[in-house]
Amino acid sequence: MLKKWVVKKQNKEQQEALAKALAISEITAGILISRGIDTQEAVHEFLKPSLLNLKDPFLMKGMHKAVTRIKEAIQNEELIMVHGDYDVDGICATALIEIILKKMGAKIIHYIPNRIEDGYGVGEKAITIAKQKKVNLLITVDCGITARDEIDALNSLGIDVIITDHHQPSGNLPNAYCILNPLQKNCDYPDKDLAGVGVAFKLVSALYGTDSDYIYGHLDLVCLGTISDVAPLIGENRILVKNGLSQLKDSKKIGLQSLLTVVKLNNKDITSQNVGYILGPRINAAGRVGSAELALTLFLTTDEKEAQILAETLDTENKNRQKLERKTLTQALSKIEKYFDFQKNTVVVLQDETWHSGVIGIVASRIVDKFYRPALIMTKKGSLLKGSGRSIKNFHLVNVLEKCSHLLENYGGHRYAAGLSLQEKNMDDFKKLINKIASDSLKPEDLMPSISIDMEIELGLLTDKFFAEMDMLAPFGMGNPRPTFATKNLKIKTEPQILGSGTIKTWVTDNKMVCEAIGFGMAETIPSNISESDLELAYSCQLKTYKGVESIQLQLKDLKVKQPVLVA
Repeated sequence: MLKKWVVKKQNKEQQEALAKALAISEITAGILISRGIDTQEAVHEFLKPSLLNLKDPFLMKGMHKAVTRIKEAIQNEELIMVHGDYDVDGICATALIEIILKKMGAKIIHYIPNRIEDGYGVGEKAITIAKQKKVNLLITVDCGITARDEIDALNSLGIDVIITDHHQPSGNLPNAYCILNPLQKNCDYPDKDLAGVGVAFKLVSALYGTDSDYIYGHLDLVCLGTISDVAPLIGENRILVKNGLSQLKDSKKIGLQSLLTVVKLNNKDITSQNVGYILGPRINAAGRVGSAELALTLFLTTDEKEAQILAETLDTENKNRQKLERKTLTQALSKIEKYFDFQKNTVVVLQDETWHSGVIGIVASRIVDKFYRPALIMTKKGSLLKGSGRSIKNFHLVNVLEKCSHLLENYGGHRYAAGLSLQEKNMDDFKKLINKIASDSLKPEDLMPSISIDMEIELGLLTDKFFAEMDMLAPFGMGNPRPTFATKNLKIKTEPQILGSGTIKTWVTDNKMVCEAIGFGMAETIPSNISESDLELAYSCQLKTYKGVESIQLQLKDLKVKQPVLVA
């Protein structure tokens, strides 16, 4: 697939001035400026994200009311139910609320829905349990902002509901006792990018008051949930994650220690990337193919033996999830090859009643990665089709689903990811409508993936000082991606090797310096004449340690081959 390279423009004068003022390289200064961090004060806050810069939680609409009601419930020994979600963000938020409220003396139980049996959000089973257990106050975390009917049902039982959520509200808000969501109208909280666990953290910060050290001792959970939910790692999220990664390295939670041991992550390896790709999927696996209770228990247990068993179980569950995902993806790609016409349709909408709802979101992501088209993958439950969608840059998925809402039973999510359900009889109309919206709103260039390149550099600039400064820019993730560079006039030094999963590995040189280059999943895109041609690479880079020896590794995003000029 052709990719558009977009090289950010540099203001050389501004770059030089900032570099000189802060004693950093012009490369680092240029990266910061291009990300809107262009004053000495902003750079200082970015490079040293301090917990002192966290915003007052009482700026969030509804916070005073929520704190007063929860403290009243604790004082009166009312039973509180924490209603979570089955993904990492929801599990971490549930654990955080339960740990803090128990510390404050609350009588508390929790409920996390089963993805297969209950589906997303507050449902009938949770309401029934709340009634049976005589719950007085229910606190949702990472869900609830669209649960209008369910909140009405809880109100009718005399149960007060405090919603904490970070998903985009749509339509009228539920008639809850109060709502904590920075995205709701008239909420003055300045940071709108918090994950579900971030909103939960603001609540417990407001509840617990002055003993911030105890609250900050649970930033391992906040960090894990924020990264796994792919929240932008800027603003408060950067502060929470940067400090949370340090907390994670020395976590007092036996379950997290056991999981780190099982996956063989030592302190040096605890980065945002490894949290997202190694820890997160194992915690998510519980809610995808089994019960999320396993992961929640892992966070709450104080028994070393139980923690070890749970960590090993989650690792096994993740392997099962990977097998299921590969099988479903193979079937989905086969359907696309047989039935999907890219000339007539823009949005990939697939359904199969045998597909497991726990992996369809991941499969949708894989399809977006492969074809750069919005993708909705559906499975069947009863009379309903239920699905997960993933999208591309200029196709706001939740806004689009809102335009299709008359055909849907439920929907919700973000710009790039959403869940939905609809009656099977409405499927054909839904496919036609969503593709019409796409054809009307997307231009041909919107369907070409782009690579944002921070700047063009020479290999000789990849020095020890360069890598030290790149570490200062971490943690990397959504909103603060690892810097991408482009280098021209390179040659292949060694014949490319094809490794597993379509990965290509080779060595490149500019005749002064030699670097290893690796392209994950890029084997099919490598032209046959690569060894005889001048190359231009787009890549991120890092130091790799093997048997105690450090070397530079270029992680390829794309490559261009300069065709040789034929002389007659």
